[in-house]
Amino acid sequence: MPTTSQSGWSIAYETMGDRSNPPILLTLGLSHRMKHWGKLPGLLAERLFVVTFDCRGMGASEQRDEPYTAVDETTDMLAVLDAAGVEAAHIYGRSRGGMLAQEFALAYPERTLSLILSGTSHRGPGAVGSTERVQRAMDITPDMTREQIFAGQDEAMASPGWRERDPDAFAYCLATDLEAPPRRFAVVRQQEAVAAWSSYERLPWLETPTLVLCGEDDGMVPPENSRDIALRIPNSKLVLIPQCGHLPMLEKPGEVATAVFDFLDGLG
Repeated sequence: MPTTSQSGWSIAYETMGDRSNPPILLTLGLSHRMKHWGKLPGLLAERLFVVTFDCRGMGASEQRDEPYTAVDETTDMLAVLDAAGVEAAHIYGRSRGGMLAQEFALAYPERTLSLILSGTSHRGPGAVGSTERVQRAMDITPDMTREQIFAGQDEAMASPGWRERDPDAFAYCLATDLEAPPRRFAVVRQQEAVAAWSSYERLPWLETPTLVLCGEDDGMVPPENSRDIALRIPNSKLVLIPQCGHLPMLEKPGEVATAVFDFLDGLG
């Protein structure tokens, strides 16, 4: 797996698809690694040159217990694009990665062809927190096994009934969680990096065409957040995915890819 270096951090990345196609950079959420994208990169690679990477401290990227900021992570994204030979790309971010995507588009508009924000927040006034169902799943007790923790959290984050509707996709998600769980300090550092971050006041400055995606049943970052983001970005489009929660790349990868392609086709 190729790596690039930024500010002393080794960042692992992968590419997929035809280099002659428009490029898209996929940016992950809290505690996830590239494998958590599931089928989505392959679907997008049918028409796009897909670049994925592991954030600092996650997956195959360097793991170090040191503080950093969301701005630092946007320079990682820039380094990955440079290493992949991409001048400008469509920037896709989900959940916490959507916050990094917002920051990237604000800092580097010349490197941003469009912005795709999935299940994320501006973390400003009016931002809505997770539901009670999700909060209960995040309440870990010492007697719980690792499998019980991840299974409970995945069920709570997804649309109700996902485990029964699509047992293969749920099993893939759980196996990916259990195969290489993140170090606790790495998750804490990710949380710290966005703790004081907000794009709320700056969203109206964005001139980048933006697709705002959210599962209708997202309990981790409820749809109210996506609606508010779409209202604050002038050139934006909101798409809510039915029977989908906070894991759209695993719950509804086909619908996500279709929404992305429809959006990009509309850019002309």
